Amino acid sequence: MTPRRLHQFLALIEHAHFGRAAKALGVSQPALSKSIQLLETELGVTLFDRRTEGVVLTAFGHLLREKSQRLLVAEEDLRRDIALLAGGEIGALRVALGPYPSITSGYASIARLHARHPQIKVTAHVAGWREVAHQVATGAVDLGIAEISTLQGREEFTCELLGEHEGRLFCRPGHPLLSQHRSLTLAQTLDYPWVASRIPLRLATHLLPATLGCAGAYDAVTGDFIPAIEIDVPMQIIRFVENSNALTLGNLSTFEQEIMAGEIVPLPIHDLALRTRYGFIYLKDRSLPPAVEVYMREVRAVEEENCQRESLLAQMRTK
Repeated sequence: MTPRRLHQFLALIEHAHFGRAAKALGVSQPALSKSIQLLETELGVTLFDRRTEGVVLTAFGHLLREKSQRLLVAEEDLRRDIALLAGGEIGALRVALGPYPSITSGYASIARLHARHPQIKVTAHVAGWREVAHQVATGAVDLGIAEISTLQGREEFTCELLGEHEGRLFCRPGHPLLSQHRSLTLAQTLDYPWVASRIPLRLATHLLPATLGCAGAYDAVTGDFIPAIEIDVPMQIIRFVENSNALTLGNLSTFEQEIMAGEIVPLPIHDLALRTRYGFIYLKDRSLPPAVEVYMREVRAVEEENCQRESLLAQMRTK
């Protein structure tokens, strides 16, 4: 009982004659007659009474006519929804974002996705990078964007590096460090508390000395750097910095608006070698929904724009 056969059945009802129906359908009369016979055989009933002047529906034919229109509409809707889903027009995006990726590209890309595909349902969570990986591993989300350096060797994951952004320390205008030196060392910043998300072991061991002073402490179990003020959602981080002597980690695009408004200042530290390595995280053996793939394209575009903005901002800072 294929859609094609149902269309032929409805055409025969409309024309009430095999010859006229066959001509309208662009098929031979024997082919149409055989198709209707096969439909009747499949259903096990007679759909038409054949007469010399044409055909008349039986009670079974009337029943099929009532149902076939809905079946064809449902089939058309199904094909439409499949096409929309394949094109990323509908469906769902379930994503977990690390703290810094959420504000650099994660949320901005969701906004772009929604503007272009408003029918996509979005669920987004912000969490530490370990929790992001856990949510991906358990299937709670389809995609994660977080630090990927610690996931090397995890065979269940596919990881795609989004970009390496230069990390910087920022402070409020008028901070004591700005008046002391034109060029600072990392050691001098350790006299002040840092406000940030925790830094994975890979970054911490390359970035920080053994003694951390007021900046924070090392996690005895994981080796992560835990800032003196640890936060998971850095969107309000500027509030900590503008009213205290705390320092915060980020990159130029993260705080572009605040920098341009003169609310926050990057510290001139010559020995700070920090580069982020966050990227996409998803399961190797699980196909990504089309909506997720569309979102990933938006993230890549935003990340590229961020890199260009950071390069421009860095040039402006040197002038």
